[in-house]
Amino acid sequence: MKKILGLDIGTNSIGWALVNEAENSEEKSSIIRLGVRVNPLTVDEQQNFENGRSITTNADRTLKRSMRRNLQRYKLRRENLIDILKINGFISDEAILSEAGNHTTFETYHLRAKAVTEQISLEEFSRVLLMINK
Repeated sequence: MKKILGLDIGTNSIGWALVNEAENSEEKSSIIRLGVRVNPLTVDEQQNFENGRSITTNADRTLKRSMRRNLQRYKLRRENLIDILKINGFISDEAILSEAGNHTTFETYHLRAKAVTEQISLEEFSRVLLMINK
């Protein structure tokens, strides 16, 4: 007779069984012991489960990591675009590329509207381009 340990590893539990396995027709197979170990839910996971949301802590961490990566990639794209605009002479190092202060909230939107009807400067175009690239 040989002994076999069987494991069933799930996302929230681990099931196990210790079995005597018959090696010939004269022996009889039998279960020695079996059991399960359940990983309890945290309070947040329990509330999500009760409300019908199935998001786990791993999924939440993955979502937040994805958000950090997307922000990092956005900032890198923006820096690269600014570098290209500087190299090609569209803007200088002193150029204001974002809204600054209370009275400039919609200034970039006004530049976009102005660009439809009349020609704007390269610096203004760069500012509009950086706004679109958000």
